[in-house]
Amino acid sequence: MSMEFEVPPGIGNVDQWRTHCRRIRARAEDFLADRLSLVETARELLRLAYWAKVGGDPEFQVFRAIDTETRFLPVGEVRKYWAPEALEREDVQIRATEATWSERARYAAERLVERYQWTLPRNRRLATRRETPRPAAGPDQAPHS
Repeated sequence: MSMEFEVPPGIGNVDQWRTHCRRIRARAEDFLADRLSLVETARELLRLAYWAKVGGDPEFQVFRAIDTETRFLPVGEVRKYWAPEALEREDVQIRATEATWSERARYAAERLVERYQWTLPRNRRLATRRETPRPAAGPDQAPHS
């Protein structure tokens, strides 16, 4: 597997595309570390996948299915506008969705973290080093390590 994705056709701003790819990895990590809910993760990953033009990848299909089932549910900031009784009722649906999709979503998130590992600064430096040929050591020079 290459260290970096090929930039998809139609991407005009490569730096912004890389930022979206980096955020895909970060949101997947947030989900795996329980810093972001399943529904919030699905919504955020789909938004980023759209901008990065990678929404057709299999991992995003899982999150698309979750989003389709939960599009109407209150998560995040909008919850402050809902009545407590309504939130209790909708939270039952949120928990049911989480129980149904959690295992598949975690697997998909793990794959996204792995696939977008190249976006980490450390890995970008390694990729640059690997792409830059080193001069051969001369007889009076120590080999590069």
